[in-house]
Amino acid sequence: MPGVGKTTLMEQVRSQLVGEKCFEEVALAVVSSNLDVKSIQRQLAYDLGLTDLAGKKDGRERAGLLKRRLNNGKKVLLILDDVWSKLPLADMGIDFGDVKSCKILMTSRKERVCVDNNCRPFKIELLNEDEAWCLFKLHAGDCIEKQDIRPLAEKVLKECGKLPLVIRAIGEALKGGELFDWEDARVQFKNSCPQRIANLDEQVYKTLELSFNLLKPPEAKDCLLLCSTFEEDAEIRIDELTRFAKAMGYLPDMDSLWEARNRVLTLVKVLKSSGLLLEGRDEDTVKMHDVIRDVAVSIVPKELNYEILVKTGITEWPMVDDTCQGYGAIRLRCNRTLELPRKLECPKLQTFSLINDDNRNRIEVPNTFFGGLEKLKALEMFGIMKKLGSTVDGNDADEYYRVGDRELWDYRIFDFGNQR
Repeated sequence: MPGVGKTTLMEQVRSQLVGEKCFEEVALAVVSSNLDVKSIQRQLAYDLGLTDLAGKKDGRERAGLLKRRLNNGKKVLLILDDVWSKLPLADMGIDFGDVKSCKILMTSRKERVCVDNNCRPFKIELLNEDEAWCLFKLHAGDCIEKQDIRPLAEKVLKECGKLPLVIRAIGEALKGGELFDWEDARVQFKNSCPQRIANLDEQVYKTLELSFNLLKPPEAKDCLLLCSTFEEDAEIRIDELTRFAKAMGYLPDMDSLWEARNRVLTLVKVLKSSGLLLEGRDEDTVKMHDVIRDVAVSIVPKELNYEILVKTGITEWPMVDDTCQGYGAIRLRCNRTLELPRKLECPKLQTFSLINDDNRNRIEVPNTFFGGLEKLKALEMFGIMKKLGSTVDGNDADEYYRVGDRELWDYRIFDFGNQR
């Protein structure tokens, strides 16, 4: 089940095996539902110290480098987290040949996926009642043992469905709460009208929505919703999160980006302690559990009065006619040439990101593309080809950057009030 602790368990397994030196090398990669071979290779190469792979663009060459690295005689464990389908392991370069001392460990929500990948499945069960109570107490505190609170705490815990992800989030939200806090939580559960999200239990939605509603300060909610506008399993950089938060007006009292960054770090700390954000690959990044992200995406229309669109690996423009009228945030990622519409009509759009990962073929942006973006505050585009004379918000592009006729370029524009 989602939220049962698969990823957490894999991180613990990696840490323990490295400490006990059962394997000479342990590498972990998050696969996710949108299969991105380059991303998987990049993550494994990082853990294996394979620096040569970063500069290689050809898929066969990248696979060959990774295969040779895995067949150098060392005992290696590869952990592939959040797998959704049968993986083309050989095409990725994950081929141990005759080396029997190397292993692959996968996690998936579906047993069939394990079978399709020739793995021996082990089911991760829900917590039992004693385990659930101990975990709840660890995060909510000793207050749940009080005579007047315990009956309410037991009812709230029952709503968490014995899922560690949910128990931690609700426990932290009600930590040290008074009797009225627990009474209010029980009423909110009773009155909640959960959204229907594919593969997500309604009770899980209700508990995570309550955790969101109890977040303090209010800017923490804004920060969490902003994180949901990034792609699934993204390593979100603190600096990028800061620029978006400042441009969106979430940090009105911060006069400089340095002050804003410190504020964002404080909000991220709150969200991590609440179980709503995860540690990233390093101290400058943060991640979001896909279940938390699904819930946050469904909350956006109620909180911000618009919807968000996030797609990766696209091969064609994902919107037709007026289907983008309700979007307030769009983030698109492609790895091949994409034909853009003549004009993007999105009257609610506040943030737009278009990232082209194909370094050989740039995307051409029509001169009239930005004409229908009245409320745009943050613009991020990479791997773009432009013609001189294009406009942004009705202003000459030259006002912010120099471009030549059909020059190749990347850029970011963030509206910080009177300064861009």
